[in-house]
Amino acid sequence: AFDMMNPHVGSMEPILVPEEPSPWWHWGPAIAITFITLLGAISIVVTAIFPANDWMDWYPEPDRAGEYPENGSSEEQQQWNNTNDQWGEWNSTKRFFDEIEESGIQETQMMVTSLLTLSAVPVIALLVTRHRHAFNATAIWIILKASLESWLSYEMKEMMTSMVFNYYPEGASEAAAWIYLLSGTFQIICCNLTLLTLVVICSMKAINESTVPESGYHHS
Repeated sequence: AFDMMNPHVGSMEPILVPEEPSPWWHWGPAIAITFITLLGAISIVVTAIFPANDWMDWYPEPDRAGEYPENGSSEEQQQWNNTNDQWGEWNSTKRFFDEIEESGIQETQMMVTSLLTLSAVPVIALLVTRHRHAFNATAIWIILKASLESWLSYEMKEMMTSMVFNYYPEGASEAAAWIYLLSGTFQIICCNLTLLTLVVICSMKAINESTVPESGYHHS
């Protein structure tokens, strides 16, 4: 028999009360990915509006030095050296940006960023609607993001190494290029691994909160 004075005594089955997990376990990652996606979209727009070689428009070509004043004064010869150095530095910088433009690396960056931006849209939609596969889709997107960014880092390393060896062969170092690549890849992996860890934590929290807890009524 059930004791009215002691609700914990008796044969009454425990009452189970469903609990709805907080929507912020889904909305938090959605906001983070939206922010990352917006930054990517902004970079696409900036790259499209300002190609690499267009930056030289802000630095007009300096006057050329002309013939060296062999019979001129020391001040005139020094002025010629300064003018010649300025024009040489400007010309080298222009060729540097021209090679970046001709390499197609900016188009590759835009392609990768566009792919990540477009693929993030359904992931964000799944998170906002709290779909049951939302966290799985998010994890796949993060892995894709890390892979494409690592590949792009390698392409950047190859381009920069080639240009450095062309312009500064005496100071170029293959080891330094690989150190640059490995450090950049390490940063990419760390950032994306941190994001993936946060998504896993949110997924676990959402699952734990959706379990059905027992009420105050228990078996004796």
